[in-house]
Amino acid sequence: MNPYDIILKPWITEKSMENRLNEPGNSINRLEFIVVRSASKEIIKEAVEKLFDVKVARVNTRITKAGKHASVKLAEGYDAEETSLKLGAF
Repeated sequence: MNPYDIILKPWITEKSMENRLNEPGNSINRLEFIVVRSASKEIIKEAVEKLFDVKVARVNTRITKAGKHASVKLAEGYDAEETSLKLGAF
Protein backbone atom coordinates (compact mmCIF):
# COMPACT_ATOMS: atom_id res chain seq x y z
CA MET A 1 0.00 0.00 0.00
CA ASN A 2 1.18 3.52 -0.80
CA PRO A 3 2.24 5.39 2.39
CA TYR A 4 0.78 8.60 0.96
CA ASP A 5 -2.63 6.93 0.96
CA ILE A 6 -2.27 6.12 4.68
CA ILE A 7 -0.84 9.37 6.09
CA LEU A 8 -3.12 12.25 5.18
CA LYS A 9 -1.33 15.14 6.90
CA PRO A 10 0.85 16.00 9.87
CA TRP A 11 -0.92 17.12 13.04
CA ILE A 12 0.71 20.42 13.97
CA THR A 13 -0.19 21.91 17.34
CA GLU A 14 1.78 23.52 20.11
CA LYS A 15 1.76 20.27 22.06
CA SER A 16 2.87 18.18 19.06
CA MET A 17 5.74 20.60 18.51
CA GLU A 18 6.89 20.02 22.11
CA ASN A 19 6.59 16.23 21.66
CA ARG A 20 9.25 16.28 18.94
CA LEU A 21 11.96 17.04 21.49
CA ASN A 22 14.60 14.41 22.13
CA GLU A 23 16.55 15.83 25.04
CA PRO A 24 18.24 13.75 27.77
CA GLY A 25 15.73 14.77 30.46
CA ASN A 26 12.73 14.92 28.13
CA SER A 27 12.81 12.13 25.57
CA ILE A 28 9.30 12.17 24.10
CA ASN A 29 10.48 11.91 20.45
CA ARG A 30 7.03 11.68 18.81
CA LEU A 31 5.50 12.69 15.49
CA GLU A 32 1.75 13.08 15.05
CA PHE A 33 -0.39 12.55 11.95
CA ILE A 34 -3.97 12.36 10.74
CA VAL A 35 -4.35 9.01 8.98
CA VAL A 36 -7.11 7.15 7.15
CA ARG A 37 -9.60 5.68 9.54
CA SER A 38 -9.20 2.12 8.27
CA ALA A 39 -5.42 2.03 8.90
CA SER A 40 -4.16 -0.30 11.61
CA LYS A 41 -1.22 0.52 13.88
CA GLU A 42 1.01 -1.87 11.91
CA ILE A 43 0.12 -0.23 8.58
CA ILE A 44 0.77 3.23 10.06
CA LYS A 45 4.13 2.04 11.39
CA GLU A 46 5.16 0.67 7.97
CA ALA A 47 4.05 3.88 6.21
CA VAL A 48 6.06 6.15 8.54
CA GLU A 49 9.15 3.93 8.30
CA LYS A 50 8.95 3.92 4.50
CA LEU A 51 8.27 7.66 4.08
CA PHE A 52 10.84 9.01 6.53
CA ASP A 53 13.45 6.22 6.60
CA VAL A 54 13.21 5.79 10.39
CA LYS A 55 12.37 2.98 12.80
CA VAL A 56 9.18 3.26 14.82
CA ALA A 57 9.07 2.06 18.42
CA ARG A 58 5.34 2.49 19.06
CA VAL A 59 2.12 3.79 17.51
CA ASN A 60 -0.87 5.06 19.50
CA THR A 61 -4.14 5.97 17.77
CA ARG A 62 -7.40 7.64 18.68
CA ILE A 63 -10.45 8.86 16.81
CA THR A 64 -11.07 12.62 16.96
CA LYS A 65 -13.30 15.10 15.15
CA ALA A 66 -10.42 15.73 12.75
CA GLY A 67 -10.18 12.00 11.90
CA LYS A 68 -7.97 9.17 13.09
CA HIS A 69 -5.02 10.62 14.96
CA ALA A 70 -1.75 8.64 15.14
CA SER A 71 1.01 9.43 17.63
CA VAL A 72 4.23 7.76 16.45
CA LYS A 73 7.17 7.30 18.84
CA LEU A 74 10.46 6.88 17.04
CA ALA A 75 12.95 4.22 18.07
CA GLU A 76 16.13 5.03 19.98
CA GLY A 77 18.71 6.66 17.71
CA TYR A 78 16.17 8.50 15.53
CA ASP A 79 15.28 12.15 16.07
CA ALA A 80 11.68 13.34 15.59
CA GLU A 81 12.76 16.96 15.25
CA GLU A 82 15.16 16.13 12.42
CA THR A 83 12.56 13.89 10.78
CA SER A 84 9.92 16.61 10.98
CA LEU A 85 12.17 18.88 8.95
CA LYS A 86 11.66 16.46 6.05
CA LEU A 87 7.97 17.35 6.18
CA GLY A 88 8.76 20.98 5.42
CA ALA A 89 6.10 22.04 7.92
CA PHE A 90 8.40 22.77 10.87
